[in-house]
Amino acid sequence: MDGRRGRLGPGLDAVRLNGVRGYGHDGASIGQYGYLRVVPSAGVAVALLTNGGGARELYAALYRELLAELAGVTMPEPFAPPARPPTVDYTPLVGTYQREGVVITVTERDGAGHVVYEFVDGMKDFSEPLEIDLVPVTETVFAGTGVGAAFSEDYMPVVFSTLRDGTGCVCIGMRCSPKTA
Repeated sequence: MDGRRGRLGPGLDAVRLNGVRGYGHDGASIGQYGYLRVVPSAGVAVALLTNGGGARELYAALYRELLAELAGVTMPEPFAPPARPPTVDYTPLVGTYQREGVVITVTERDGAGHVVYEFVDGMKDFSEPLEIDLVPVTETVFAGTGVGAAFSEDYMPVVFSTLRDGTGCVCIGMRCSPKTA
């Protein structure tokens, strides 16, 4: 239990479902996925726990139908880049980002951003490295391709930011990794 917040387990994120306030939390570990949406005004909570491929597509299809029928709300459109992505300078983003069990290498290839998301150390045999192309949404937010069902329906958010101490970091799948080189 987190005594500062008086809650047990992971926190819930506030979500808007067609203007209706709700709560949710998604999570993934290698091959395992969990999704929760709560619409208090309708007295509805929907949870999905699964493993294997196609989890995100299953979640999207089920939740769109169930939340519309049971709570009268519409799921937001999937995350995607704009029709005309902005031009971005990748130079400040290029480098190596690392956290326990993961190394993320950001490069620029022919004017486009590219990520290799690699499991290392005790996690190295869990998955082959993920190759992700970056499509700009803003100068620091990108739609990552090539991962598919692991994180999103078609694209996953890849967000670059700077910590208060000046350290750059990249957040992929709600997990942030500081820049190490």
